[in-house]
Amino acid sequence: KQVASELITMHDGASTIPEVATFFFDDEGIPAHDTIIIKNGILQTGICDLQSAAHLNTAPTGNGRRESTQRKAYTRMTNTIFEAGSSTVEEMIASVKDGVMLCEASSGMEDPKNWGIQLMVNYAREIKDGKFTGRIFSPIVMTGYVPDLLKSISMISNDMHACGTGYCGKGYKEWVKVSDGGPYIKAKIRLG
Repeated sequence: KQVASELITMHDGASTIPEVATFFFDDEGIPAHDTIIIKNGILQTGICDLQSAAHLNTAPTGNGRRESTQRKAYTRMTNTIFEAGSSTVEEMIASVKDGVMLCEASSGMEDPKNWGIQLMVNYAREIKDGKFTGRIFSPIVMTGYVPDLLKSISMISNDMHACGTGYCGKGYKEWVKVSDGGPYIKAKIRLG
């Protein structure tokens, strides 16, 4: 099923990149590997622990993780990234008539049942007619419907960065280290 722009390929896995969520086996003993979630805009598969894989009659993806041996394993992200594209950041900025460049996203959360997303962005740089204006907005809240965001992507940069400073949480007490990243993307999203 088409869930994103054909420019998008998205991975998750403990062997995808060498970052903080890299390991040989998940907390259920499943070998780590690279799961392609979206390829060229088409949804390929989700991530699963043993329980969800059995329920869905599919193979586990090595995403059964838990905070400690005192906790239950849940399906969790590991190293989640978008593949790089072919545009330079300069080309992307030059293509923007009226928009902003979001910088330093943090504190994201999603609603997996309704495909909602929300995250904080430390600051945004205003762009008018392909150039930075010098105006800075801070802080910024980004919110929206994931399929709309993914389908609106029209350019992807050729450089990529990943960072392992985040956590995946289940409620208020279940936290595991994760990393995420990818290239710059040009998309349409609601800001507040």
